[in-house]
Amino acid sequence: MRDYTPIGIDLGSLHARVAIGSVSSSKTANTTDTQPLPDVISNAQGSRYTLALVCDDIDADSNVTNGQEARHIFGEAARRALAREKKPPISKDPSSLVQELVRSSSSAADKDDMEANNKGLKAVAFFSHLTELACDASGSHPSKIKTVVSVPVNSTLEEQTGIVKTVERGINHAFEERSSDKDIKDLKKKQKKDGVEPYVMAVLQDPIAVCVAHGLTEIEHPGVIDLASSTDESASWKNVLVIDWGASGLTVTHITRTSSNSSLLNIVKTITDTSCSGTSIISTLAKHCASMFERKTKVSGVLDSKKAVHRLEIACESAVRTLSRAPTVTVAVDGLYEGMDMNVPISRPRFDMLVNGIIRKAETLLQTFVGEENEFDFVLAAGNVCDMPSATTLIRTKLFPNANAGRGDIPADEAVAIGCARYAASTLSCETHSKKIDGCTRKVKMCPLSIGICRIENDKENGDIESVISNTAIPLIHVGEALPVNVTRKITYNNGTDSWLENSYIAIVQMGKKKKVIGKIEDIELEDKSFEITMELSAAGELTLAVNGEESTTL
Repeated sequence: MRDYTPIGIDLGSLHARVAIGSVSSSKTANTTDTQPLPDVISNAQGSRYTLALVCDDIDADSNVTNGQEARHIFGEAARRALAREKKPPISKDPSSLVQELVRSSSSAADKDDMEANNKGLKAVAFFSHLTELACDASGSHPSKIKTVVSVPVNSTLEEQTGIVKTVERGINHAFEERSSDKDIKDLKKKQKKDGVEPYVMAVLQDPIAVCVAHGLTEIEHPGVIDLASSTDESASWKNVLVIDWGASGLTVTHITRTSSNSSLLNIVKTITDTSCSGTSIISTLAKHCASMFERKTKVSGVLDSKKAVHRLEIACESAVRTLSRAPTVTVAVDGLYEGMDMNVPISRPRFDMLVNGIIRKAETLLQTFVGEENEFDFVLAAGNVCDMPSATTLIRTKLFPNANAGRGDIPADEAVAIGCARYAASTLSCETHSKKIDGCTRKVKMCPLSIGICRIENDKENGDIESVISNTAIPLIHVGEALPVNVTRKITYNNGTDSWLENSYIAIVQMGKKKKVIGKIEDIELEDKSFEITMELSAAGELTLAVNGEESTTL
């Protein structure tokens, strides 16, 4: 699998990003991830994002598509073309956004709908364009691309399937554009013989991709258990809050994982508020700039001009990005209205005052997570709005001052793409992906109960064993963990005595509703201060145990 190129695609609500990963299987043995990050590629204009807009390349005079086949334009060029057609601003008319195109075309897939088919072709052309960018940046052929795509956290299986199919068609289109007829025939023969190998290996929900980007699924515990402690202090993290604040709204997600050994993440709760969106912030700034322009020039009706609103929103979008790293910015548009230029200076305090209502709404939403029963080990940020100083202050200083912010070198607006690329790279490195994928899901067997270890005194042999297990046992394999699972840990007992095994034994225990001893470790020398245990539970439910690297025993 090393000849494949792993890429991650973040299909945001307004901006799409593509990241190229590198195949690596190494993990870190602490709570700080130091793996090299995937490269986020730039578009033709040098920006590290592509506006997720696509439209037909229409000849204005003949009102037909140029050439025999439909041609499409993307990104800023598509935005300018849509403005020339005098359509409403992008934030109010998402009919040309790729997510909307995929959603509408997939929902009408079974119908003979010409309009839905045209929308599907536009979305395919956009993913073909992204594939071309990835191939140019990596020097790879489209046939060697392996992709992981992000999906919204509340997306349905039908929507996820539609995204996968559209991405597959887009990569196939790029392959046909870059290949000769002979190469295409050879590929079809290979697919007929060996089966079709998908280009899309998996889909990741946006908050899960953010966790992967920060390396939370790659971090391992130090591997030491102290039986004198009633808790496993070596676990790296248990709860994480992902704040995804982008163009379409604010989405807050509480995520846990089944155990410190597992890469399996679980979404506990997610809340979305569209009134706090990035487009609302841009619209607020645009209204302020239009008001200042009208006051200065003594004109009115700027916001009634669709062309003026379009140009003003583009300038305000750029200004919001600038204010994330500079104290002041001037929103300038030449010939905004009736031939008059606009130059409105905006300071960061003034901007914060303008968007204060939106920030307060966001604070109200985030407050619902502050009083959670479990304190968050990590609070991770994603989306363009999280780059704003006022948003950063709200999250890092006011609400979650003690939470770990994750890696500091991951830009919030690129976290999802980086996470998808890292997941694609790790999947290729372990070579566990299947050539045939049934839809978008893969069934994984889960451990039905927790299995742990504890020290039991001999006089407790006939005593309340369940109470000892409840109070002192530390789990090695957790309930809900994906099978098969293999755990190796070092066992110590730091209570100040060297005879910790005298008149006692080490028990392997079941920690479900019914607690009981399922095995004993009795061949440890009394003078040993520590030993190593390896426990493996197969997908068939077979539990094996090995001590200090010796031969395994089935329990």
